[in-house]
Amino acid sequence: MHNKTHLGLNADTLPPTCLIAGDPQRVMKMRSFWDSPRTVADCRGYLCVAGSYRGVEIAACCTGIGGPSCEIAIVELTQHGVSNIIRVGTCGGIDPAVNPGDLAILSGAIRYSGAADAYAPVNYPAVSDWEYVAALVDACKARGFRWHVGIGLTVDSFYATKPWLIASEPPNTEYSDMVTRWAGTGVLGMEMEAATLMVIGSVLRLRTATICTVGSNLPKGLRPDPAPSDDNAILAACDAAVAMQTIADGE
Repeated sequence: MHNKTHLGLNADTLPPTCLIAGDPQRVMKMRSFWDSPRTVADCRGYLCVAGSYRGVEIAACCTGIGGPSCEIAIVELTQHGVSNIIRVGTCGGIDPAVNPGDLAILSGAIRYSGAADAYAPVNYPAVSDWEYVAALVDACKARGFRWHVGIGLTVDSFYATKPWLIASEPPNTEYSDMVTRWAGTGVLGMEMEAATLMVIGSVLRLRTATICTVGSNLPKGLRPDPAPSDDNAILAACDAAVAMQTIADGE
């Protein structure tokens, strides 16, 4: 297979499970938990690494921020042997019970994602693989992490949902009321990639899931500095990957 245009992967096949994150520093942190970590590719911001965690081969890839760049990574990873993808991200909490430092496991997502719309109409649901959701829950329980399971809100803009960060006289954007619109509906948090992963994953018959570190609670105005560590989300994702691979090996 020839090198891919964007990820720069060579003909070597990746392991079946890959963690993805928008931040390359988070990808580097993932590999710090693994045995025999190595860089597989680093092209156009798509840093790809691989290694072994508790005896299971695993990979990780930086997708950049937002749906379109995430779509490129998903498609090209699948062309190199990946069939299971766990997004390890961050989100802004919306539900009052979701606080900074908690983990949000997204069983599904509300779609404000142009990249997802390119694959399926808006009434096509964005949902995670239920077994991977259960594996993430089990991992969080086993480690004593604070966690929630529920619906996420995926949007295509960071600043349009927070127009007061754009200028002293904020523009009136289409997303200006996004947080208040969905507060009180049980939505856990807002982020920018989960629905894209879920929809493309369903269309391509992949098994996907998302776990996010909650960095803030938007309605309550809670935003700690420094931001909460994403170590717990990484460990839960790695544990879930091992659990699912163990099940697959026994089938």
